[in-house]
Amino acid sequence: MIDINLKEGMSHSIQKKVKYDDSVTFGRTGMETLFSTTELTTMMIEAAVQLVGKNIPEGFVSVVKKIEVFHEKPTLQGVTVTIEAKIDEIKGNTLYISTHCFDELGEIAQGMQERHIVNKKALINRAHERAEVLEGKKR
Repeated sequence: MIDINLKEGMSHSIQKKVKYDDSVTFGRTGMETLFSTTELTTMMIEAAVQLVGKNIPEGFVSVVKKIEVFHEKPTLQGVTVTIEAKIDEIKGNTLYISTHCFDELGEIAQGMQERHIVNKKALINRAHERAEVLEGKKR
C-alpha cells in the first residue's frame, strides 16, 4: 500500500483568462473566439495533478485511467475560467476526482477522472518494454 496524504473531500482550484491560444482550432473558421474543449480538458487534468501533487511519495505519480468531460456552455476569449478538482473517493491507489468548471457567468462544464497512483520508474520501464516490439519491426 502506498502512503498518501490525501483525503476524500480535498480540493484544489486553478484559474486562467481565456486567450487566443486556448481557442477552438482544427480549421473551424468563425469559432476562434471560443474556449476549446481540448484546453478545458487540459485544465481539468492540471487541477487534478496539482491536487494530488506533493501528497504522494517521491517517485510516484498519478495518471489518468479514465476521464469524462461534459462541456455544456461556450466561453469567449477574455473571460476567466475556474476549475475546481475534488477527491470524491479513494480506493487503495485509485482516486476518483470530480471537476467543476465555471466562467464569470456560471458553470460551463463538469467531469470525472479515475486516476491511479503508480511508481514513475515502473511506468516508464513498461513503456520502453512495449516500444521494444516496434524496434524489432524496424530492423
